[in-house]
Amino acid sequence: MNTVRDVYEYINAFAPFYTAESWDNSGLLVEAKGAEIDKVLIALDITTDVVEEANEIGANLIVSHHPVIFEPLKRIASDDVVYQLAKHDISAICAHTNLDVAQGGVNDILAHRLNLQNIQPLEPLDSNGLSLGRIGELNNTMDCAAFLDSVKKELGCSGLKYTQGCTQIKRVAVCGGAGASLVYRAAQLQADALVTADSKHNILLDAKKLGITLVDAGHYCTEQVVLQPLAEKLRKAFPSLCIVCSQREGDPVQYQ
Repeated sequence: MNTVRDVYEYINAFAPFYTAESWDNSGLLVEAKGAEIDKVLIALDITTDVVEEANEIGANLIVSHHPVIFEPLKRIASDDVVYQLAKHDISAICAHTNLDVAQGGVNDILAHRLNLQNIQPLEPLDSNGLSLGRIGELNNTMDCAAFLDSVKKELGCSGLKYTQGCTQIKRVAVCGGAGASLVYRAAQLQADALVTADSKHNILLDAKKLGITLVDAGHYCTEQVVLQPLAEKLRKAFPSLCIVCSQREGDPVQYQ
């Protein structure tokens, strides 16, 4: 029988929790009293809907990307997610920035999803391959409109926010989630485009000035790409576990 700690140690082996950013709160954040598990739910966020889904399908562990506890808790109410997890004896492992920077993590998967070749670290953190973002090349140069259509299709976006700084796209940098500040590093490495999320007004202005097409594909769409590959990885490591991705979460951003 597998335990919560078994899954934690497995994730820790390929995306070490000590590599998470200092401001982050990745790890085993909720540990239920039952150590043994037989079903795992994978999600980007642990919301009340996701906890309800886990309880209904009998999952006693949720593995998420975003931390279910981020800031110190000063009060817990009965409708809070952490309370609901404890109530239903569901544990929570959250692999956030450690999964972003890991080899084979969010950014590698995002780069492959966008069909990049010759993928390299964008902002190396050490000599072992940990990096903020990735940079690579498309097989063929694309005009900006075609590139935007490709990003939208590959990531399943309902819409894109972008600024056009370059009309012909070949060299592309990526960073899942809030990585728009990497536009300056992308410019140093002569990227034609940066695909990321959560871009601020001043960053968009700077991207245009730097001659980079900055594509804001949304936080959800640039990170949810990791869920199915993570589920497959866990299935291979734990063949006796039933591992499923949440069917109740989706992009909270709507486009008209």
